[in-house]
Formats: sequence, C-alpha cells, structure tokens
Amino acid sequence: MIGKPETQIPLELSPEPASGFESFIITDSNRIAVTALRAWPDWPAPILLLLGPEGTGKTHLGEAWQTLSCGVLIDDADKREETDLFAQMNLALNGDVSGLLLTSRKPIAEWEIEMPDLRSRLSNTPVMVMDDYDEEVLEPLLRQLFQNRGRVVTKDLVDYLLRYEDREVGALRNLVRALDETALEEKADLTKYFAAQYLSGRLERDLFSGPIE
Repeated sequence: MIGKPETQIPLELSPEPASGFESFIITDSNRIAVTALRAWPDWPAPILLLLGPEGTGKTHLGEAWQTLSCGVLIDDADKREETDLFAQMNLALNGDVSGLLLTSRKPIAEWEIEMPDLRSRLSNTPVMVMDDYDEEVLEPLLRQLFQNRGRVVTKDLVDYLLRYEDREVGALRNLVRALDETALEEKADLTKYFAAQYLSGRLERDLFSGPIE
C-alpha cells in the first residue's frame, strides 16, 4: 500500500535583499538624507537622527551607512531604554565609536523622554527628515521589492497592484512577500492573473474570518 505523500515545504531560494546605497532608490523626498549619510565622516556632529514614516527606507539606509562607517545603528530609537540610549550617545560624543545613527518615525517632541540630560542631548542632535515616496517612484520601488525576492515581473502585474492595493511601502512589501511565498508553495508563475486570484481569495478569507455576532 502506497502511503500518502508528505506535503512539500517550499524552500526559500530568493536572494538576500540588496542593502547598500547603490540599491536605494533616490528621490526628492530622501535625497538630502542620503547625501548626509554618505557624507560621513564629515558630519557636523558624531550623532545623526533620521526621521521618516514606516516604509521610507530608514533601516536600508542605516545598514548601508553602518557598512560604510562601522558605526552604531539604533532603529526605533524612541523605543530604546533611556539609560542605554544615553550611554550610546555618550560613547559617540566621546569618540569611542565611529558614529551613531538613530532612526525613528516620531519627532523628538513625541518621545516622552523623562531624563533631562537625554532630552538635552537629543535636542542638540542634527535631524534629517525623509518623506513618503513620490508617486513616480512607486513603480520602480515595487519592481525592486520583487527583484529582492528573485522575481522579474511584468508591467501589467505592477500596474494592477498599484491600482487596487494599499500603496504604502510597508503594505506593498508584505504583499510581495505573501505573493512570492504563495506562488512558491503552489509552484505557479507570479502573473497578474495569479495575483488577482490570490487577492480575491484573500478577500473571501477576510470576510469569513470576521467575528460572528
């Protein structure tokens, strides 16, 4: 008697996403911040704060800068324990590390800092601001998200997703991951038709998974 075949688990064979400056899409909304990071070690101060909404590439740029400088990167610095953040800032100011880059979605005024000395340090820290991606960059950015997972997709698929899906970069990144993993699992080509079928099925799942009143 032939046993039931085991369910095949799809292997993650996509390449690691590129994280250097060269793979970052530069627009008017982030050009000044990119220029500032690449200007290291000629910073006006050993600490820099990078502000911007989710999905604008703060971590990508931070990791690129860290590779360049061998400095310290603290993502979501507003969530870091205050004494630790203060200690890291002191190390940078004393020259014990080659630089310190902080990132956050919130301006300093919204950090709810309790330590007066830390508040003073932060108020004197140079700030670079990144805005949401411009409209004209969303198509190449979406293509880049697919390429980071080893896929080259057609224009009709990209246009379809940008027309009907959430255009926020974090949401697009999650969608690309879900489409890629589902296509791998089903051993299917990632086409506009496949995406439409997936999104239709997702809508049905959302409808039937809601609370029963």
